[in-house]
Amino acid sequence: MGYYVRAFCTANEVPSIGSIFEWLDQRDKHLELDTTMTQVDLNSREWEQAAIVYKQGKLPILMECNRDDGTKDCLMREEISEFLEFIGSPGLSSSKREVVNHLNKSRYTIAFQLPTSDIDDEGYDANDGLLNYFVFNCGGLIQADGEGFYKGTKLIVKLK
Repeated sequence: MGYYVRAFCTANEVPSIGSIFEWLDQRDKHLELDTTMTQVDLNSREWEQAAIVYKQGKLPILMECNRDDGTKDCLMREEISEFLEFIGSPGLSSSKREVVNHLNKSRYTIAFQLPTSDIDDEGYDANDGLLNYFVFNCGGLIQADGEGFYKGTKLIVKLK
């Protein structure tokens, strides 16, 4: 079973996997594509799923991109609707208002499935690097299952 962490991104374009890897390489985080599970052009922005290897012999981190295709019933909009329902009315909470506004402006989501049965500290570090890419380069807001929404390392809206 996996654990999910998401980046809700407001940038107009999805980055190529190659550009993500290049950014991480510059920060001494070297990841690669699991080509036995994923066949994708590293320079294409049109990818939907990728299996990311952080360490040989460990299960990969699965990364999935869901785009806003302009319809109300697209997977990305359905997911955002569910999170808006979980959050409820923001009331006087500026943090909840911030998250609601961000979700409504999001253009795509990146979901990371972490293989909790076979992940080590290097895997969590790799996932942090991936998440940071989307925060710093794509206007990403982070959500972790069973926790909530984060601004940096600070939990700003707790969810059950």
